[in-house]
Amino acid sequence: MVIDFEYNFKLLLIEQDETTFNEFYLQTVDIFYRYLKAHYVISPEDSQDIIADFYVKCWNGFTRYDSSQNFSGYVWSIFKNNLKDFFKKKGEASFSSLTKDSENPFEEGLESEENIMELMEMDFAFEKIQLAMQKLDEINKEIVFLRYIEEKSYAEISEILRISQESLRQKISRAIKQLKSLLEDEPS
Repeated sequence: MVIDFEYNFKLLLIEQDETTFNEFYLQTVDIFYRYLKAHYVISPEDSQDIIADFYVKCWNGFTRYDSSQNFSGYVWSIFKNNLKDFFKKKGEASFSSLTKDSENPFEEGLESEENIMELMEMDFAFEKIQLAMQKLDEINKEIVFLRYIEEKSYAEISEILRISQESLRQKISRAIKQLKSLLEDEPS
């Protein structure tokens, strides 16, 4: 799901209209809870704290939103910065894993869409996939989440991550290879 709204809706968010903000919350809260569940092993209370802090930061941050910016990218930046703040306070995360990776050299052989779909259809328990996802580096977690959980297009993901679509295709292929390897290596 793309986090984007009509222009007038965004203007009302900038003006801090409470009804509009409540609608924004209702339409987006599940996205962020699913993101936390897919990427981190944290308590429900910590998830609630992260989400609550995020929406407070959105409320305050929307007054600084420039409509020439990508709205989805702006919201995700607030969320990611909020996560960094949370883990800094907790002292439980390596921040190199929360920052953008540099470009890796090109790997030969991209995974085909058929192979990706076979991987997703394998009979792996949800917990096993979740544990394997935890072992992926941050960029690969993000890519798998956006492409296969949020079902975003290549264009949307490349805009969010600010990388070319060609680079994204390579990264998706590497992420799926890494996830597949982790799942195959896990004892049943």
